[in-house]
Amino acid sequence: MPVVRDLWALRLETYAEKINDPSEQDEEPEFFSSQVTSGLDGAEDIKFRGRQATWPRLIDSIALCYLGALLMRLPVGVGDFYRMVMRGEVPFIRIVKDIPREMRDRLPQEFISILETTRLLQAEHLHGAVSDLLLLYHGKFNMQFPSLNWPVLLYKYVKRLALPLDIYPAAKKLQHLLGFNFEFPTSISGRRRPLQLPELQLVALVVISTKLLFPFDDVERYPTNIEEPTVQVIDWSLWSQIQRHFDNRETPAGQLGKGKEILVTERDVFSMTPSQLDEYMDWYENNWLDASKVSNPLAELFPTGPSAGESQATAPTPELTDEEALDELVKASTSQLRARQVIAKDDLDTPRPGCSYTRYRTESDLPDTARAFYETAAKVVGVSISTLIRAVSQAENQINRWLEEQRRVEYFGSMGMEFSQESSTDSDNDEEKTSEIVSHIWSSVRSSIMKAQSQHGPRTTDHGPRTASNLGYGLWRLRRGPERGRTALNPDHVRSVPPLLSEKS
Repeated sequence: MPVVRDLWALRLETYAEKINDPSEQDEEPEFFSSQVTSGLDGAEDIKFRGRQATWPRLIDSIALCYLGALLMRLPVGVGDFYRMVMRGEVPFIRIVKDIPREMRDRLPQEFISILETTRLLQAEHLHGAVSDLLLLYHGKFNMQFPSLNWPVLLYKYVKRLALPLDIYPAAKKLQHLLGFNFEFPTSISGRRRPLQLPELQLVALVVISTKLLFPFDDVERYPTNIEEPTVQVIDWSLWSQIQRHFDNRETPAGQLGKGKEILVTERDVFSMTPSQLDEYMDWYENNWLDASKVSNPLAELFPTGPSAGESQATAPTPELTDEEALDELVKASTSQLRARQVIAKDDLDTPRPGCSYTRYRTESDLPDTARAFYETAAKVVGVSISTLIRAVSQAENQINRWLEEQRRVEYFGSMGMEFSQESSTDSDNDEEKTSEIVSHIWSSVRSSIMKAQSQHGPRTTDHGPRTASNLGYGLWRLRRGPERGRTALNPDHVRSVPPLLSEKS
């Protein structure tokens, strides 16, 4: 990829003086690929401290590929690169094996150590490496990176999570409310927060929209008419079963599955079947044994692979491609949607969409239905479930502060009085205020969804009209004028590729 090559050339310019300095040649680099890169909550500084990050790391090669895709506006996430690494689709694990032996024999041992994989790659470490590289390019070359191609990424997240498409306008409305631009920060002071990463911002909007439209509890919330997006309900138990079936589609009966060989531990060996042992040994031979070494004549008498007369059982190839399997996942998920009773009477005692909104602050707070959804969403974006919970909680806090400011503007502004823009620091324990927040937000999102339905027509399935669910029902008094912009995904309405690099002299 020429873009990645250009980024690498810029990176090498920072090492020109170090390579030409004789005083540095005898010193070994102190940062190897086995060392963990900065996480999402560690203390961070724009300038790399000391000599710890003076040489490139192995994880930086994957981070450079992500930055190249970001510059080209490709809808690829960090989680996608992580899955490609684990499946061996991009060189990372045992990358030394791909270097010609003649070149490898002349490399100093410290350089070989940098290329060796001694620890399993973590997706959150890849997020940290991407952020570090972006800060480096911005600090040294004043390079400006574009925002995520978030319309397509948002659609990918909604489709991969097998959610109704009504989540899209709901998440888009929340994006305008929170002011997310889905750009990487160019400076970080203090501790790095999960919500500073644009991909986590995007998936947090999807999670909040899902919690408001399709709650994980068993509370019956009745819409006022059939046009509301709360008519349909997701059976989360069936949803989790469908997701497990999708995840196991590439794991035939009695097989380990591609990308899972490296996760095998010593304890797993005792419970593996003969076919699984053969599969694991084949993977080990292909990735860890060096075939370029001069063979010993006696070794031919003891072959390690299957002989010519033996029939090696090969794993059956999946019948469906990834895109076809994803389409089947969406069909299976939408087919289990059921309709909810509509109560048109304005009864204050009737639970309405948006009430009893639940916030999860720790992993132990998640019910079983919510845990399955959070785990799948965290796997899609490439973070741990605890990191996703923190990101969602931080976004909910921002919504809380936004509503408090809007209430003060409305109240004091109507009285012609001055007011302070500062908001209270924490209202997590005020359940009544949380319900009011959700109630306000629901009306705004509902109007966006219903406007999208009026523009593009109702979406129908074999079991009736397909709508989303709830988000609150009282933001109407805070709105100023009509909604703006499109609220449903149009594949033709995707931003084009911008200029690759913008560097200020």
